[in-house]
Amino acid sequence: METNQKHAQELPAQNIIAIEPKQQSYDTLKAARIAETLSELLNPEYIMLFGKLADGTPHSDILAYDLLVVTDGPTRYDWYAAKRYLKMKLPYIGHGAPYINLYIYTRQYLDANNTSFFYFARKEGIVLHSRSRKIARPRDGFDFGYAASLAMKYSGIFMPLADKLAGYAQRNLDRDHIRESAFAIAQAAVYYYRTLFYVYHGFEADTCDTRYLHHRLRTLSGELPLLFESDDFHAVTTLRCLNGYVADARYDPKFFVEVDELSQHIDRVKRLGEAVKRVCDKRIGLYEKR
Repeated sequence: METNQKHAQELPAQNIIAIEPKQQSYDTLKAARIAETLSELLNPEYIMLFGKLADGTPHSDILAYDLLVVTDGPTRYDWYAAKRYLKMKLPYIGHGAPYINLYIYTRQYLDANNTSFFYFARKEGIVLHSRSRKIARPRDGFDFGYAASLAMKYSGIFMPLADKLAGYAQRNLDRDHIRESAFAIAQAAVYYYRTLFYVYHGFEADTCDTRYLHHRLRTLSGELPLLFESDDFHAVTTLRCLNGYVADARYDPKFFVEVDELSQHIDRVKRLGEAVKRVCDKRIGLYEKR
């Protein structure tokens, strides 16, 4: 039996799947090594590759290993710590695929949260590792209309609010109102990112830290790394500054930032809002078509 097919049910217990030597959209040896390393750290029930590299419903807009890691219960390490572990153990792994997205959830959490994100990953994903001989796949008949209505309702509340905050920040961009402007644009960025997270995942993000949210979501649109990540010639500090503004601009009466510097951050956040709207509309459109 070919164990690398999407809907294979029988798997070698306590082992990485031996992938047949056939043409794939991803590097099978690299994927197997990633899964093996994660299994050493987390001892999961199973690991699935989903999204574009698994020839399933697209998740990341840019090349990335999107991996659903399902555990028996809470683990000692979250997704960010697990990514650090991969980087230390497999420093070469980024060549050819610079992004690895880990989604680590317990089996109980998946059973209690029937969202489109989990449906796509579990229905279409390729099993890279499993401790069981059978993997339960979701049944057909997922209510994408309901998923679309929830996503539209969420984005309909928070996207306009984020736009108003960004507009307020732009209109009050002067030395006399610099605190208000800085705080408003920082809050706008949080709302944009959290809206993007909800539309793609169907549940709330567990943080308001813009750096953390960006790292979690940056592969969903190719524009996000261009906006907020440094290149060979320019250092980009917007996310770090925005994170500081949330507290400093609110509570420190001596807070100050130069108008020109804040103007650059405002411009990036406004472009973030435009990018988020485009990808959210595309995702909601996908739900409606289904």
